[in-house]
Amino acid sequence: MEIVPAPRPSLREQQKRQTRATILDAAAELIGAQGFRETTIDDIAKAAGASRATLYSYFPSKDLIVREIVIELWNEAETLYRVFGNLEEWTRESIGGWVEHLVDAWEASAVRLRVQNSGLVRYDDFYVDYHRRFVTALTANAALWARFDEDDVPRRALVLIGGLATFMNTWLVRGWETDRPGAVATLTDVWCAILRVP
Repeated sequence: MEIVPAPRPSLREQQKRQTRATILDAAAELIGAQGFRETTIDDIAKAAGASRATLYSYFPSKDLIVREIVIELWNEAETLYRVFGNLEEWTRESIGGWVEHLVDAWEASAVRLRVQNSGLVRYDDFYVDYHRRFVTALTANAALWARFDEDDVPRRALVLIGGLATFMNTWLVRGWETDRPGAVATLTDVWCAILRVP
């Protein structure tokens, strides 16, 4: 059977994706640094190297820019939980390695996380849906989760996800002072305890 590679997006499509990403990056930097109200559409367009018309062709409002930043973050979070769900075994080392990877990702997204935590986006319409997706991704390896009752699996997963998000936001976004190795070790301890990993 011959494997046919997926067609590459056209140059125009690649340029559109890049322009969109550049606008979101510029908006995240500005809003994360100076605040939503203080950042204008013109500020974002200028920082992105785009015209106001170009910006509006991608995002009809500043609110939609912020919403898209949050949705991209949550898609990235789902990917991180999927990485955990693909672990072949739960050991202190495998969970600790995943926690390290997770902290790296949160540190790389710190500016966007400040935008998310600004309270500008109402999550009501997608909060529960995304958390169901997070739980599904996290619990993908049914053989490892089989140590728990079926009803207990989503509860434990949701406790892990909720506790992790609160800790990471307080530490990396809100500025709680702690050392990185200690934070990684504590998170690893908590996950191992909840997952009953010796």
